[in-house]
Amino acid sequence: MELPLFIDRFNDMSSSSLPENRAEPPRGLSLSIIIPAYNERGTMAEIIHRVKSLCEREKEIIIVDDFSTDGTRTILQQFENDPQIRVLYHERNRGKGAALQTGLGLATNDLVIIQDADLEYDPADYERLLSPFDRGLADVVYGSRFLHGERRVLYFWHSLGNKLLTTLSNVCTDLNLSDMETCYKVFKRDIIQNVELESDRFGFEPEITSKLARLNCTFYEVSISYFGRPYAEGKKITWKDGIAAFFHILKFALRPKPTPLDPDVFYTAMVSPPAKVDKGMQTLAAFEQAKYYNHWTYEQFERFLGHRIIEIGSGIGNITSELLISPETESLTATELSASSLEILKQRFGDFSKLKTSSWNLETAPSEELIKEKFDTIVCSNVLEHIQDDVLALRHMKQLLQSDDRLVLLVPAHQILFSQIDTGLGHYRRYSRETLRKALEAAGFQIEHMATFNFLGALAWWWSGKVMRNNDLGTGGIKLFDRLVPLLRVIDPILSKLFFGVSVIAVATPKDSN
Repeated sequence: MELPLFIDRFNDMSSSSLPENRAEPPRGLSLSIIIPAYNERGTMAEIIHRVKSLCEREKEIIIVDDFSTDGTRTILQQFENDPQIRVLYHERNRGKGAALQTGLGLATNDLVIIQDADLEYDPADYERLLSPFDRGLADVVYGSRFLHGERRVLYFWHSLGNKLLTTLSNVCTDLNLSDMETCYKVFKRDIIQNVELESDRFGFEPEITSKLARLNCTFYEVSISYFGRPYAEGKKITWKDGIAAFFHILKFALRPKPTPLDPDVFYTAMVSPPAKVDKGMQTLAAFEQAKYYNHWTYEQFERFLGHRIIEIGSGIGNITSELLISPETESLTATELSASSLEILKQRFGDFSKLKTSSWNLETAPSEELIKEKFDTIVCSNVLEHIQDDVLALRHMKQLLQSDDRLVLLVPAHQILFSQIDTGLGHYRRYSRETLRKALEAAGFQIEHMATFNFLGALAWWWSGKVMRNNDLGTGGIKLFDRLVPLLRVIDPILSKLFFGVSVIAVATPKDSN
C-alpha cells in the first residue's frame, strides 16, 4: 500500500516566522562606542573630545589599548575617572580584532559602533549612521567612503585593493556593499554579542561581514566623510593585510553557516528574522522519504515484535508505516505528545482499521485506558534521548508490559558523537551499551538482546556534527545515505560488530510481572 508523503505539508507548516514580539521601531537608541587603539598618541585625546562633544545620545565609550608603546597609555590614564569612559589595557599586542572583541564583550547599550582613534573617520557622521536603526530598518549599518561623501584623495592602489576585496566579499556573501573594509560599522548589541568572533587582527572586517550576511541580517549602507592619512602620519594597514583579508574572505565563505550563541536573543533582535524551522520535524520530514533506511531500521528488530504493539513517540510515522503494513501486526497504538504530529498520523494512516492514536507524555504514568490494552510489545525509536529522566520514562513503559512482553528500544549511540545536531534535535544525551544497560536495569528490565547499528551513519554524524560543526544533517545528505542502504545492509553487520554504529538497539523484558 502506498503511503502519502508528509513533506509538502511540513513545508507549509514551517513557513511561520519566529516570535513577533519585537518592540515598535525604537527611538533615541543608546550607543556604545568601541575605540581600539595602538600607538595613537597624536590623536587619542582629540578623538575622545570629538566623540564626547558630537554625540548627544546616551552613550558609553570603551577604549581598548592594544599595548601601545608611544605614550598613548599616559594620555588614556587622564580619562580613567570619566564616568562615560572605560579604559582597558591589553598586556601584549594582540591585534585590532582582539581589541574589538574585548570592547564588544563589555558593551551594554542598544547599539555598538566602531571608532578608530586616528581621526580618519568623523563622529559628526554618527546620526546619519544611526538613522536606519531609529527607523527600525537595519540590523547592521556600514559607513561607505565610496558613496557620495567628502573624502581626502590619497592612494589609488589602496583604493583599488579595497574595491577588489569588497567585490570578492560580495561574491561570497551575495551582498552589494561598496565598502566592506570601512571602520564605521554599527550593530545592534544583541546581534553582535551573539556572534562568535575569532579574528585577532584585520580579519575582523571580512569575518563579521560574512557571518552576519549568512545569518540573514539586514544591512544598510550610508555615505560618510573620510579623511585618510598617509603612512607618514601613522597609517598602519599595508598590502600584507590586504592579502590576509583575501584569505579570510575565502576562509569564512567555506565555513559552515554560523550559529548565534543565543539564538532566541539574536533572532528576536533582527528586523526580519528567518522562518522558524522545527529541526526535529524537519529531520523527520527528510527521513520520511528515506524509504530504504526506514525499512532497514525496522528489519533490525522485526523478529522481536509481537502482535499487539504500542509505538511510543511515533513522530510523523516513519516507523509506524513499517509496523502497519506488516501482516504480523494485529493492532497498533501510536502515541505522541505533539497534537500536530497526532493529526499528521491520522491523515497519513486513517485508512488502517488496526491503528489507534493516543496522546502520552512519557514523563507521566500511562493512563488506565492504555494499561487495559494489554500490549505484548513496546517500540520506542529515537525517543528516550529527548527525556531528561530516562529511567523514570522506562519505568512508565514497564507498567504496560507483563513478564513475557518486550520493550524494543532504539537510541543514538556514543556520547563522543554528541554535537550541535543533537542539541538542535533536543537530545539530552547519547548512549553506550553500558549506560543503556544501566538505565534499563534501574527501571526493572532485563536485557534479551543488544547491538549497535549503522557504522557509516556514525562516521557521517561525526563528520557533519563534530568536524564541520553543522547544525543539522541536511536533506541532501539523508537522500544520499538512503541510496547507499542496499549496499550498507550487506556490510554493516560486520562493520558495526568490529567498530561501532550510530544507534544502539536493545530488546528487554520486565524482571517481574506488573
